[in-house]
Amino acid sequence: MQETPSLRAGHYEKQLSWEELLVPEIARRLGVSPDRPEDTRPSAPATALACLDVAATGWVACEGTVPLAVLLDRAMGALKE
Repeated sequence: MQETPSLRAGHYEKQLSWEELLVPEIARRLGVSPDRPEDTRPSAPATALACLDVAATGWVACEGTVPLAVLLDRAMGALKE
């Protein structure tokens, strides 16, 4: 998938559809409106999915020598810094 543009595009489309499903549910659980652009919390899944993509790209590049979970933790940890 990493090296085939059409597969990568399909993957991103799938992630966008996940976000469309997740944002209203997260907003509901937080008790906020998903239509308030100033409250970015319901859109947090986009960040998590981006971290997963970065981790997966790194995992493929290092041929799995570093566990995907470690790479994902590093990507998510970078958001705190």
